[in-house]
Amino acid sequence: MLPLHPHDPPTIGPYRLFGRLGSDGTAHRYAGGTSGHVSAMIVLLRPGRATDPLFRGEFARRVEALRKLRSPYVCRMVGADTRGAVPWVAFARADEGTLAELLKRSGGGLPGEEFPAVATALAAGLADLHEAGVSVGPLRAEDVLLASDGAMLAGAVSAEPSGEAAEDVRHWALLMSAAAGGAGPPLRFRKVIDGCLHPDPDLRPTSRELVRMITGTGAGRESGPSTVGRRPWRRVLVPVAAVVLAVAAVAATALVAARDESADSADAPETVVADCTEAEGFAPAAEQEADDLEIFSHMAFSPDGDLLVMHTLQDELSVWDWRKGREIARPSTDLDRLAGFGFLPEGCAIAAVVMEPQPRPGEEYPTSIGQEFDLVSGTATGYGNGGSTSGTASERLPAVDGIAVSPDGLIALTGSDAVPGSGVQIVDSGSGETVDTIDSDGGSPVFLDERRLALRNYAGSSDSSGWSITVWDVHTGERLHTVRPVADGVFAPAPGTDEVVYVHGGEVIVWDIVAGHRVDAFDMDEVAELQEPWIRDVVVDPWLGRVYVTWWDSDPEDYDAETESYSGAWDLESGESLLPDGLVPRYVAPHPDGEIVAVETEEAGVRFLDPETWETVGTL
Repeated sequence: MLPLHPHDPPTIGPYRLFGRLGSDGTAHRYAGGTSGHVSAMIVLLRPGRATDPLFRGEFARRVEALRKLRSPYVCRMVGADTRGAVPWVAFARADEGTLAELLKRSGGGLPGEEFPAVATALAAGLADLHEAGVSVGPLRAEDVLLASDGAMLAGAVSAEPSGEAAEDVRHWALLMSAAAGGAGPPLRFRKVIDGCLHPDPDLRPTSRELVRMITGTGAGRESGPSTVGRRPWRRVLVPVAAVVLAVAAVAATALVAARDESADSADAPETVVADCTEAEGFAPAAEQEADDLEIFSHMAFSPDGDLLVMHTLQDELSVWDWRKGREIARPSTDLDRLAGFGFLPEGCAIAAVVMEPQPRPGEEYPTSIGQEFDLVSGTATGYGNGGSTSGTASERLPAVDGIAVSPDGLIALTGSDAVPGSGVQIVDSGSGETVDTIDSDGGSPVFLDERRLALRNYAGSSDSSGWSITVWDVHTGERLHTVRPVADGVFAPAPGTDEVVYVHGGEVIVWDIVAGHRVDAFDMDEVAELQEPWIRDVVVDPWLGRVYVTWWDSDPEDYDAETESYSGAWDLESGESLLPDGLVPRYVAPHPDGEIVAVETEEAGVRFLDPETWETVGTL
């Protein structure tokens, strides 16, 4: 990493810059972060390219395709601005070495025992990119980031993309042949590589066929989710001829990453767990029985899909390694009943709203506050007022009633009493300091992306039509958009778009907040028969392109009566109703890679369903 040039900006978007990683004819690349350490690689277009309308357009289309991609074999995009004066895109950046560095240390050849994992992971990465409509072009060893169980494509594109999937397969074969060194690739890979190098592109295997030829299954990692062949919602197919313009700017130098360990060298070394399913900081004192596993308000997968987290009826935060059916964490703190939780983008940590153990002086009930639970160290840290947890009058943590986490690690706390006249704090999760405030009394915060925060607002009405959604810029505090009416103020964003999904008038409505118009709507037939439906949850699955809605039938004259649950699922492209008869989930959590759908029904425990057949494939 080189020092910043005097003409380099100190920040790009939410990222502070720490050094320059390189430049080419289209863009500068920087190492940056949001919490005092390097956590991202940012690509900033050169001014000449930023003023070229054709280049900007193709850059934006490529970024949109990468934004929707969720693959364990391709580095993750964590932020972008394609509409500003100078567009940029950011990728997570980790400390693992590259294939080029390994080849240099080993004398030019990939060790035989490591070749299969690297070759398989890169083939699976190509398959995921092709499914998203992105071609890669020539592959270089510098563009491959090594991981404990294989490798990742550190950039989704290269400087000269071929535009043809068959050419990408040939480039994979060329890279793996070179990586094998003088000894050549293992015997079982040689025929596969020869087939990928066939002079007739029509006779080469597709990337999906390549994965199946290598593994016999179509997945690159036996322990991880198979993303090959999954259909991301409204995937962007980038025009081949025009891609060449945008590719260099998002070059394959986008190295993925977690944390710069040297940043905190003065402190005691922190425990690092590469796999969060191994975290033991809040190990449960007793095993959770399936009959006791009843969800109260929220259930969600972690962004990597390895953990399933839920707010149980006992007001506990329960964290599961769902593949092994093992509860790994249960902090001994009561959660606020309706506030929810969010995952921090780095490390194994969850932000949630919890109840203080005792009422504050002069108050009848305990106060709810925001806390972060580090699943590795087993520590809990309060948010607001510098992260103090002392509880003194001058440092008392603010009362909150909602929490949300942005993709770059900002925390939104609603209902805050820390700042007079401001109902929403924006807190840096690294320092715990308040960095911005929003003058709104809205609740149920949801980040639409790194910059936009949506809030649930109530204007006062005798029915659900009094609810609306307001969208705010978290850096300027400016209100950007308002959507109304929204039944019970319950909504969900469609990640990677300007759309939100909500219910009103017996319809599921897809609304473009920027254009200010309805994109689509789906009938909820059963709602028309209900006297006073209450919307429980709206969940969007961007990978499979679905929306799930759950609601109650409630009689306002008899709040103690049993309420019947209803639910529906719709395809966001076709509007087709998807749930089979007899399946009525009360809570739904789609896996981020479309592998399964977790549901909780009136039956005890949590079931995992195949999203295509709706068959039960596992339980907790």
